Amino acid sequence: MKAKQIGTLILALLLAAALLAGCGSTGTQTTASGNTGNSGSTASTGNSSTGSDEIYNIEMQIVTWGNAPDEIAQVEEAINAITVPEIGATVTLDAIPAWELINDSNLKLTSGEKIDLMCVFTFGQGMDSLANYTSKNMLRPLGELYEQYGKDIAPVLGEEINLGYVGDTLYAIPCKATVGAGYGFAARTDYLDELGIHPDPDKIYTPDELAEVFQAYVDKAGAGHYALALFGAGTDLYQYLYPLETLGGTGTNGVLMNAGLDGNTTVVNLFETQEYKDYCKVVKGWFDRGFINPDVNTIADDVTSQLKSGNYLGMISFAYPGSMAGMINSVGVNFEMFYTVAPFASTTIASQALWTIPTTCQNPEKVMQFLNLLYQERELKEDIDSMLAAGLEGVSYNVTESLGGSKAIVDIAGVSGTWNTWTAGAIMGNPYTVPKMLPNEASIYEELPAFDQSILDAGRITDAFGYVFDPSAVSTQVAAVTSVVSQYRGLIGYGAMDAEQVLPEFLAALKDAGIDDIIAANQRQLDIWVAARRAG
Repeated sequence: MKAKQIGTLILALLLAAALLAGCGSTGTQTTASGNTGNSGSTASTGNSSTGSDEIYNIEMQIVTWGNAPDEIAQVEEAINAITVPEIGATVTLDAIPAWELINDSNLKLTSGEKIDLMCVFTFGQGMDSLANYTSKNMLRPLGELYEQYGKDIAPVLGEEINLGYVGDTLYAIPCKATVGAGYGFAARTDYLDELGIHPDPDKIYTPDELAEVFQAYVDKAGAGHYALALFGAGTDLYQYLYPLETLGGTGTNGVLMNAGLDGNTTVVNLFETQEYKDYCKVVKGWFDRGFINPDVNTIADDVTSQLKSGNYLGMISFAYPGSMAGMINSVGVNFEMFYTVAPFASTTIASQALWTIPTTCQNPEKVMQFLNLLYQERELKEDIDSMLAAGLEGVSYNVTESLGGSKAIVDIAGVSGTWNTWTAGAIMGNPYTVPKMLPNEASIYEELPAFDQSILDAGRITDAFGYVFDPSAVSTQVAAVTSVVSQYRGLIGYGAMDAEQVLPEFLAALKDAGIDDIIAANQRQLDIWVAARRAG
């Protein structure tokens, strides 16, 4: 992306921060690599299996925190009452736990099972990336579809549509998300009260300072109680404790240390850095001191269930205004944040969730028309992304304060539905205009854009903002490296094994799998991207 285009993107983000929706155009879009046009389009209706007068059923993934919400059929019915007359389509919601989403997507794509609207869930953690699928030709390019059917998406996203590009091709429609986030340890307030410890909201805590809090908790709570609720083997906590730029991926294809906030655009293998070795020593100490459940890599309970058990102090989390509201309501207690990484903007964080149409979809036109509906702000009872984000009034929540359009403060007490307990609600369409749960107040709708503004004003924007690595040329090596990482990362990443013993074997296996080829390809692409940006 050229310098003036980066400036346009940042300006659009600033406008979005001020207005809750950037200004865009339904005309030709600027791509993430600085080109314009309709490249990568497959909007021909010849692929459709239904005629224009037939009802097409859209199979849509819904990301959950474990269980499917009880009222999923009711939400489907309410959505279909709108979509059938307006676009001639129905929607089936396929509830998938966040940690199973990648496997579910790959299984359906490779087996040919029906899936029409697929979520690439980066969620600010590098959980997934577009490149995981574009390198295997699994996603439809969306250029012409967006031009033809995305007239209500464009004014909301503006230049943020660039987050859905890989190279010159649009592959995804991003949700409207905060441009950045911080990270920290979210601890139960009731347990902190018992300990007489509370975080300083203006302080960035080191791992050693967190360890003091963890030690105080396990000493008081006793055996069977742990500081950290964790879930999902094959990962680690590095980027929750230290700034890291994963270049639109999961961190296995090369990263920028210090999140690229210092002008250094050298792509490195995270696992062979001294910083990662030091991190492994930290987390091994946490494991040995009983802060982490020894069954962390095999535990079946998700983080929400662990915290509900009462046996855990808190969880590592990303942080932005209102980010803990869902967990507060799910667990039934308040949380307070020990910040570990100051907020910064990156492509991965800003993307959070990317909505894609697989190549196997038989009617991409209907799916894009449905996506367009998600970015329309209507009155609450007719607002589809509000239904997907919060469920139904009177079933999933009760309105405590109406704020106009689809904006409202809502309460889940006294309702039968579980939508707000189990779904990842802030990833559909425009989360800046959907209902917000208590303990949020009406000011949340101003706090979110102000948060973005503060990041931009502070200049905490990664030098690789807008860049996403395209691994198609090294897809064989990527598959091999991914397999190696899944075998070793959780063992040392959560401290279950001593990195001094395991890391040399891990690094050797990565070398054999071809990680150096991946790093070199990533560096070449990033260098070209940076050069184009600097050329203006």
